[in-house]
Amino acid sequence: MSNSYNDPLTKMEVDDSNIEKWKNKLKFVSAIPNHLLLNMDIKTSNGSIQVKRDLYYDRVKTFVGNKSGHLLNRLITINRSNRILEERKTEYNDIMRKYNKSIKEYKDKDGKTVVVRMVLNKNKDKMMAYLQYYNYKKHTKDKYDKKSIIAEVQDYILKHQIYGLYVGDLMMGFLVIKKSRAFNIDGADDMVDTFYIQEVFIDTNMRRKKLGKILIDYALLLCPTNKKYISLMTYKGNIMARIATDNGFTLQKKPSVCPINSLLFIRTMADGDFSKNINRITASAT
Repeated sequence: MSNSYNDPLTKMEVDDSNIEKWKNKLKFVSAIPNHLLLNMDIKTSNGSIQVKRDLYYDRVKTFVGNKSGHLLNRLITINRSNRILEERKTEYNDIMRKYNKSIKEYKDKDGKTVVVRMVLNKNKDKMMAYLQYYNYKKHTKDKYDKKSIIAEVQDYILKHQIYGLYVGDLMMGFLVIKKSRAFNIDGADDMVDTFYIQEVFIDTNMRRKKLGKILIDYALLLCPTNKKYISLMTYKGNIMARIATDNGFTLQKKPSVCPINSLLFIRTMADGDFSKNINRITASAT
């Protein structure tokens, strides 16, 4: 069993025969990551590089001097693994908190319960999202690459930008949002920051059930309280143009920045939009 320590900073294998040579080489190391020190059970505030260098040297020298460099390697491995597990646990808890907060029940035109919620990075959710996004792209006038659809949807899921509309266990529509996008809107000289509905789609088999309105209402819950406008782009003839108009959006005289989705709709958020939605999903955004 090796009694040396594998130093990642100098790329040296340190033992009691070359520790002074290693110390001299350590002088030229310009940064020692805090996580490396924590993995060695060294707790330090953001001190100077010299303070960190001294602490690092002392810890390595202690282990190597006792011919226990392998134990230091093992300590670092264990602490690194524990830290990664804690980070993943924290990340998972944060995702589930957002997921639970995102779940909202609505009634469709026929009184049937539908649920809108954040799409999770799980196989069943992903497969349904891929399928519905593909169905959506087939109905747009935009060009699309079948292979890129999976990458796009996966990116939306990881960034918590896509929300699915579920009838029972089946996703029958979705909403993709972007918290900030600037547009040149009517009545404003400068670009105006908006809460942007990037994509919205209802399965063709579920049309005429007021599901589009449900997704628009859900977007109002997602809109941060410090945003004054919600924006939506689409193309002539798309059913969403009518749904947007029926739900408080105004078609702008100025075209959008997209040559395909040239129609730009803007809804001005009123105080009532926020006050009546007491169970908001997003409070504010910076």
